[in-house]
Amino acid sequence: MEKTTITIEIKQEVSIIFIYLVGGIILVSSAFFIPAHSTELWPQFYAAGIAAIIYLIALLLYAVRKPVSIKACIVAIACFLITLSALIFSSIQMDKQSHWQADKLMQIRGTIGRGVMMNKMPPPLFKTLKVFHEQGSIKKETISQIFQRLNNNASVGSNISKPIYEGDSLKLFIKELEPDRVELVSQETYVKGRNPQFDNYNGQKGMIQEKCILTARGIKYESEN
Repeated sequence: MEKTTITIEIKQEVSIIFIYLVGGIILVSSAFFIPAHSTELWPQFYAAGIAAIIYLIALLLYAVRKPVSIKACIVAIACFLITLSALIFSSIQMDKQSHWQADKLMQIRGTIGRGVMMNKMPPPLFKTLKVFHEQGSIKKETISQIFQRLNNNASVGSNISKPIYEGDSLKLFIKELEPDRVELVSQETYVKGRNPQFDNYNGQKGMIQEKCILTARGIKYESEN
């Protein structure tokens, strides 16, 4: 009879442990996927972490119930709190480090992007300026006419940038076409510029944007954001 009672108690304990494990998996998984609309994993990680802490606290309280001694209970709770504090601290540091690295990478990409802009904007303008002055004193074509002829009759608003590689987000828009003036605007669509409130040419806000203005006197460069 006593052996049967012990067997039943063991089965009950196993069942409770199984329920705890399944419940914990469901709780943590659900918490992880709740903020799935976020572009970052950290909010999901923290949500799952909070769920895991709640689960572990419940599991700890169940594990240190009677007949566990008060001394063993205190030791278990102390170890849990120390481990939890270490995990929280390391997670926060990893979060800060990952965001710092992401910011640095974006800064590097921004610097490279500006360099690419300065490499891509002047050539079509220099070519236009060369043809314009080769006409001599009598100008048969205006600056804008020459520019359009040399760039497939592109109009205001056209993006004349040719991607250098797959995923190249740099844009080169024609902002203004006047007889004696051509204005090009080069913009990044992913990299933030100096002013987060800057209104970009394509309707975005705060992205890197550079500008080149061509007149008969030459090319003027402006760093807009």
